[in-house]
Amino acid sequence: MEKNWAHTLRALRMRLRLKQGAIAELIGVSQTYVSRLEAGLVEPPAHVAEAITNLAENPRTRSLVDDLRATVDHSPFPCLLLQTGPGDLNIEAASLIMTRTFLEGAQQIIKAPALKRLISDLETLDREGLSDGNILGASAVWVDRHATDRFWQVRYTPIRDETGARFVHVTLAGLEDSPAARAAANDAAPRIERFNASES
Repeated sequence: MEKNWAHTLRALRMRLRLKQGAIAELIGVSQTYVSRLEAGLVEPPAHVAEAITNLAENPRTRSLVDDLRATVDHSPFPCLLLQTGPGDLNIEAASLIMTRTFLEGAQQIIKAPALKRLISDLETLDREGLSDGNILGASAVWVDRHATDRFWQVRYTPIRDETGARFVHVTLAGLEDSPAARAAANDAAPRIERFNASES
């Protein structure tokens, strides 16, 4: 996947609360060059890309979203980090068990048959205000009939990074087959928690 250097550099600069001139000194370029990079007018040469990457990946300067991405990548549980946008869901990170059990090699959510319910839930959440920052979180119970009936408690947590990019952290926990799990799996929509509970 090609790196969006404009977004990466701007997010890093905002996270570190630096002006363009200050970050320019840290990566060894001029303030004008930083401005052009952030505007997407130029791509960094290898040594500048390496300096930006090193600064961004340094644990002392890494973003919360980068930490979450690493956590998801190395999780022993089924989980995903999705970047959301207008009509788009991009996989930012997926645990190995999520990749094997649900994605089955698909690089996009829409191409994973086992995740139809996830797409439906996210469409519902978007209509309910996920993109507007009105939703604190949501939960649902799925039944996965892809292989055998398996029940999953699913948690959706919306996140925004320092540039305003939107993400959804999705975690799944296995449930025992029971009448309660079957009843919950029949719910048509996720249960939504809002920041202002009186609006529900």
